[in-house]
Amino acid sequence: MKFRIYWLNARKNLLIASLLDFCLYIFLFLNNFQNSISNKSILIFLFLINGLIWIISSYIIGLYSYKKRGDIYFFTNPFLKIIFNILINIFFTQFFFGLLWNWNDMNFDSFSDFLDSFISFYLKFFLLTLFTQTFINFISANRSKSKSIWLLLGKVDRQKYLKSLIGSKSRFEIKLFNQEFSLNQKFNCKGIIIDDDEIVEKKNLQFLFDLNNQGIRFMKMSNWCENYLNRFPSELIKASDIIDGKFLYNEFSLRARIKRIGELILSLIILLLSLPILFISALLIKIEDNGPIFYSQIRNGFEGKRFRILKLRTMIINAEKDGIQWAKYSDQRITKVGRILRKLRIDELPQLLLVISGEMSLIGPRPERPKIDNFLRDHLPNYDLRYSIKPGISGWAQVNYPYGSSIKDSEYKLSYDIYYIKNFSIFLDFIIFLKTIRLVLNAKGSTPKKQNESVLK
Repeated sequence: MKFRIYWLNARKNLLIASLLDFCLYIFLFLNNFQNSISNKSILIFLFLINGLIWIISSYIIGLYSYKKRGDIYFFTNPFLKIIFNILINIFFTQFFFGLLWNWNDMNFDSFSDFLDSFISFYLKFFLLTLFTQTFINFISANRSKSKSIWLLLGKVDRQKYLKSLIGSKSRFEIKLFNQEFSLNQKFNCKGIIIDDDEIVEKKNLQFLFDLNNQGIRFMKMSNWCENYLNRFPSELIKASDIIDGKFLYNEFSLRARIKRIGELILSLIILLLSLPILFISALLIKIEDNGPIFYSQIRNGFEGKRFRILKLRTMIINAEKDGIQWAKYSDQRITKVGRILRKLRIDELPQLLLVISGEMSLIGPRPERPKIDNFLRDHLPNYDLRYSIKPGISGWAQVNYPYGSSIKDSEYKLSYDIYYIKNFSIFLDFIIFLKTIRLVLNAKGSTPKKQNESVLK
């Protein structure tokens, strides 16, 4: 529930834009077809399904990702994406038309009348949604850029640590809390971040009581990172968090069973639909260097148990003859075919077999090799927490952070994985699934950053 509140609150523009789109779609659909279809139950089903398809596809192609003023795509971005989205929607609409609609249920005099209504609907919708989305884009680009100020009750080095977590381009500004502030002063801040309970215990709490009575909000640093950064840094985990079961995953719970059934059905569907893609990819891999098509590797899984992962081969034969190493930016070991397969994540598709067998999930922390795990375990606190849940093909870390190729990258990804474990829900899995589709279609997140180290030291 906590994830939903903060996640939704941080995406007000997205919610407003999608809700407006949905309302426009329903209004125009009913206006154009309600007097033309005698079977009202089919009509209601169709406009709801097509409206939802419009919203989901709009999110995936990035219609609600607004550009800054001055960006070359500020006005063309909505225009082109709406056209593309209409083509997607027409495809699904025709599919449902053919599947559910009977010409006897329609009150059109001829097919040309039906076609006129169909074109009229999309033309009106295109013009209205283009206007509304461009307007929201304009408002979003011109809204106040002032940062959200938070005060930190802690030491200077902890302030630096928190700043390093949020980055220089963050919308948050962290200032040290000064106990000498006059209580009559109007605090221009969102609240106060408490670094550690021990700091509070050593101080006179009266000033905190007074601030609390003024309506000033307090948050522990770990809770602040969780709520506003959607991460949980592993170094902020305390023994009490483990004892309280905050990171406990019950694989026999109702939501875990629903997840298992849902991912089993979805994996079978995706695997069947992607068989032609897998066949063509396998053929291209074989043609390029006549090497093996598949690549298998031992990984650590749920509760640290080892299993063999299966992927389409994207690197040259004997790519790790000089030892285990992370992928590099513009890695010369990646084949020409492999570069395309990685960008579109096609090389990951054989892992659906492991999801079906139960060794992996669709959503979860990415499994790592035992040697790299041992290496990272020595550098990152509470690293083993990531194996308290089944590893996944995609995950919260994968959709929020690019391909990792260094200790620093692994530290960031671990914080996202721990956040996922603590906040696991069907809703969060659904969001990750949509974000994964969006990444795949935009061919993003599969390449390590240029400045990262790529050798295990």
